[in-house]
Amino acid sequence: MKKAMAVRMINEYGAPSVCFEMDGNAALFDAEELDELIEELSRLRSGMRPGVPNAPSRAHQYVMEMNPSWYTERTPLFDGAALFLRHSGLGWACFALPVDSLQKLADALYTHIREHNTMQPHLALN
Repeated sequence: MKKAMAVRMINEYGAPSVCFEMDGNAALFDAEELDELIEELSRLRSGMRPGVPNAPSRAHQYVMEMNPSWYTERTPLFDGAALFLRHSGLGWACFALPVDSLQKLADALYTHIREHNTMQPHLALN
């Protein structure tokens, strides 16, 4: 059975592009165009049903970004902060967190730090 859509990386005249092929038609996207497409697709997906689950699935193998860049700032739009996280493939995502959510996140992160700091090193057997 033939796949409905094929996506592959190509080098068109030395510049990397992504090629989408569907029903005999093809479209090439450079990095900037692909960023625009990803952003527009995420906007469209946010309005679709079923929605994105509220909790991560333990069965799904997520793409993990190691030590991502992040940035926070206060926002005049509401009482809280904006948290920006950078994914090398998806780009920057901004999350508006109210104060109570910020506190829960800080507490959860502190729990991980405390657990890390109290872990006993494993003793090597000779």
